[in-house]
Amino acid sequence: MTVQEQGVSGERWVDALLYLDRTLRVTYSPAPPGGAVRLIGELDVTNTRAVARTLALAQAAEDTLVIDVGRLKFADLAGLRMLTGLCRDGVAHLINMSPGMRRLLGLLDGVDVLDECA
Repeated sequence: MTVQEQGVSGERWVDALLYLDRTLRVTYSPAPPGGAVRLIGELDVTNTRAVARTLALAQAAEDTLVIDVGRLKFADLAGLRMLTGLCRDGVAHLINMSPGMRRLLGLLDGVDVLDECA
């Protein structure tokens, strides 16, 4: 675990490692405003099922899971479908989407899914 940032009153927030493989790291940061799960690296068919299980466990502790995809370098069709499914089901909200990811999600599932995800 690494220290994420220090709060105004001196408390420190630490990222928790939820999942790790050779191409992707999934962390949880409790830092304000509210916690977020971060996807860092590459999400593809080789890790999508494991990440979906990890996110389901993380979502069990939250009403709506906030997923930061700002450091996601690559996502294939399997990964994008998993993420849009979570949004469509109302269990997740994506933040820090790149313009390229927004465009792909729009092409994949239409404009409606962008309203649900972002």
